[in-house]
Amino acid sequence: MTQILLCVSAGEVFKWIGYIVIAMICFMFMIVVHELGHYTAGKLLGFKINEFAIGFGPAIFKKVTNKNTGETFSLRCIPAGGFCAFEGEDAEAESPESFNSHPVWKRIIVLASGVFFNFLSAIIILNIFFMTYGEAVPEIADTYQLVQESDEQLFQPGDKIIEVNGKKVYSLLESGKLGELISGSDTNEFTVLRNGEEVTFTATKTEYYYTYLTEDGSMATEIKTGLGITYGFGQYKLGYFSAVARSFNFCGDVVELIFKSIGQLFTGAAKVKDTMGGTITAVSALVQLGQSGFAAVAYGVAVLSISIAFMNILPLPALDGSRIVFAIIEAIRKKPLNRKVEGMIHAVGLVLLIGLAVTFDLLHFFG
Repeated sequence: MTQILLCVSAGEVFKWIGYIVIAMICFMFMIVVHELGHYTAGKLLGFKINEFAIGFGPAIFKKVTNKNTGETFSLRCIPAGGFCAFEGEDAEAESPESFNSHPVWKRIIVLASGVFFNFLSAIIILNIFFMTYGEAVPEIADTYQLVQESDEQLFQPGDKIIEVNGKKVYSLLESGKLGELISGSDTNEFTVLRNGEEVTFTATKTEYYYTYLTEDGSMATEIKTGLGITYGFGQYKLGYFSAVARSFNFCGDVVELIFKSIGQLFTGAAKVKDTMGGTITAVSALVQLGQSGFAAVAYGVAVLSISIAFMNILPLPALDGSRIVFAIIEAIRKKPLNRKVEGMIHAVGLVLLIGLAVTFDLLHFFG
């Protein structure tokens, strides 16, 4: 018995180690994609790049990839990020090869390319996801008997509701989308997928017999008003062009959801521990998704990629958005702000952001 328990425990440990490794790989993928955006734009626009690194801390592997420029690729021991180091990035433009010697418009493109690559990777992942696994839509589980014999129950078990009054009922992000769309009217036009074909009809809320199990184990029936259905959620696979369109819309929905969450923090409708998180929170979320399979992980990576892109475009010190703001100010003033002051602002901002990330992680797990 002891041996069996030890084997089970060891199996569980290895399984969780596997989840954590997958989560870390996914997290590193998102960071590397971001830095690859900076790298690609920099190479195309003629910037001198000193090093492209995966991870932080001491290097465990280094290789000179361009002997003429000294450009280096490295793997570092802490798998919690990465960087693309440009020549003279935070210094005065002392040589033609330094980052700040290039025109402002080039620098803005390079700075924004990390965010662009995160969004692009999210769209590609989502496009494949929606074609392979599909969007979540309400699927009729059962129908109830209507009170009036003259009323016809138009829904059938297995129907997937894909449109209400011409609006898509995609529920991957909003599980209450169907209720929201039908709440304003008693009569609505539905398009359902039935046996592989789209069927459109108009259904009106009416009285139906609702049968349920009481606490004492007996069956009871009461009359309710509604569509007379119960539903869960099924997958609705999209064609290529529909998947592309939905991928862009989905990114917009995630950004809108982020704005709403931030707004709820200020109104008190949401708590910091339930809304914000740092690196550990992100990895933990990926670990949990890993238990649900590849589709859930792909979905999580896409959502987190959008979140990383959104965060980095914010005009907060040390982030790409802040550096873009400084570049725009330079273009307006026709001269840069003091580079040492700017560097100090970014350094302090980085320390504060790391502190906030750690605080959010602590609140999320122990708050």
